[in-house]
Amino acid sequence: MFKRLLLLTLLLVLLAGTNISAQEAGGLVITNVWARPTGVKAESMGDAMATPEATAEPMGNAGHMGQMHAVGNGTVSAAYMQITNQTGQTVRLVSAASTVATVTEVHEVTMVDNVMQMHPVEGGIEIPAGETVELRPGGYHIMLIDLLHDLYAGEALAVTLTFEMADGTTQDRIVGAAIQDEPPSASPLLITDAWARPTGVRTMNDMAEATAEPMGGMAHGMGDGAVSAAYMYIENLGDAEDRLVAARTDVAGLVEIHEVNMVDNVMQMRPVEGGIVLPVGDVVELRPGGYHVMLMDLHHDLYVDEAISLTLVFESGLELTVGVPVVEPQ
Repeated sequence: MFKRLLLLTLLLVLLAGTNISAQEAGGLVITNVWARPTGVKAESMGDAMATPEATAEPMGNAGHMGQMHAVGNGTVSAAYMQITNQTGQTVRLVSAASTVATVTEVHEVTMVDNVMQMHPVEGGIEIPAGETVELRPGGYHIMLIDLLHDLYAGEALAVTLTFEMADGTTQDRIVGAAIQDEPPSASPLLITDAWARPTGVRTMNDMAEATAEPMGGMAHGMGDGAVSAAYMYIENLGDAEDRLVAARTDVAGLVEIHEVNMVDNVMQMRPVEGGIVLPVGDVVELRPGGYHVMLMDLHHDLYVDEAISLTLVFESGLELTVGVPVVEPQ
């Protein structure tokens, strides 16, 4: 108990930091990010597997996603999302990068002479001011080529997106993609700008292990009591008030909805009684120094350039699973 209290006290210092997001800057809003799995965990092998036709992206000579491939022999997947441009000027998604793949490219699927073909997008994807562009199966997508390890449903990966702005400068955005078989279902609650704090720093040995382990080298000894926190924006687009009442993730032994506040000039952190209220038409921010999702008793370190899968549970009964990238606070 004393060890946990000490760790939580130390984390209070970190929770006072800040992080600039697209919501604050009125810029690029990226939602519903997901990626296809390439493998099936041992405990799931007894379940019925989807047919390649049901899960495959047309790949030309590269094979089909949804089929099992030997890692390192051209294994491929793809990531999808919606990108809304609130910058007031046209921007372009010009490139992408991910530590899970040897090559990451911005692709599209088109019909040429009645044949479906996939190829890189010349000049990037144009996103006009005030519009939303969807990256989806059969259209634009982020191609993950020659994966370093299989992608399993229920996990997540991080992708860095590079945008070319109207003035010629570039802007990088890191997003987390939940690995799942189907696109996210329509929801009245919109989750944006999710991120989690790292707890470890990779060494060269860690990086070598990450390319050799089937699970991406994520199993690192932490000891009991390691903690982190996840933050995000939640927008209620529905017609009824809701509450964020719980969350869960496979990377932590205990997950709670917390808040930081001042009591007698002392900063304190505690669980939120009854959950976080989400009024109709409002955006609620989970941020350092305020509301957050507390991740306690971590099973392994959280490293920058990785992502975790986090399921948010709401009073209405709705459950939303999102990919949460691990990033350094800014």
